[in-house]
Amino acid sequence: MADGRGAESTAAQRAYAEIAERMASGELRPGIWLREETLAASMGISRTPVREALRKLHSEGLVRIERHRGAQVVAWSSEQVAEVYGLRTVIEGYVAAVAARKIGPEDLAALEANLAEYELAIAEGGSAGRQRAVGLNNDFHAMLLAATGNDGLVHLLTGVLGLPLVRRTFLQYTDRDLARSAEHHRELIEALRSRDAISAEMIMKVHLRAAQQSVLERQEHAAPADAGADADADG
Repeated sequence: MADGRGAESTAAQRAYAEIAERMASGELRPGIWLREETLAASMGISRTPVREALRKLHSEGLVRIERHRGAQVVAWSSEQVAEVYGLRTVIEGYVAAVAARKIGPEDLAALEANLAEYELAIAEGGSAGRQRAVGLNNDFHAMLLAATGNDGLVHLLTGVLGLPLVRRTFLQYTDRDLARSAEHHRELIEALRSRDAISAEMIMKVHLRAAQQSVLERQEHAAPADAGADADADG
């Protein structure tokens, strides 16, 4: 029985990751209705793990569940986007300051290697390059968080960094946005190397406020899906 529950849990995690990725890429747009049977068929799994994944997305405020209709991808308001990035700005600014005081040579080397790969992914361009850049960007922020050695901060921010909202908006960055992001990462590494906590905090705050502005600009021009639309068998 334990093995069965473990398999179901793994399937639910996979379903969550795939649905979140489809939301992040824009395939499942705000307003679209998500049908359990359709999603399950597209992933080759049963409806139970899909239902669990949708409940988790509901708990994160990314889908709403309506009795007898199912789950609908939430269209985040400008105010909600500002709240998420405002939270990140305050907490990750503090994270950068703490990391500047605690970071070691190995962590710095890992961040530098990540930046090199990030710049290559940006230069590659296209869908594949953009997807790699998304992962590398998340890894950079996660490594910086881990460098604080503060379990409370890690627990607090991990959920926010993994939000499909963050991934979805990052995928809509322009080339200029990506170049700016990489430059901020480089400036952060230099501040960390110098153990300059004040500069590290300021750079991180500028980095995230710039990201927030880009997100809000993109959102102004993005049209949500027809509220009556359903996710079809291919997506």
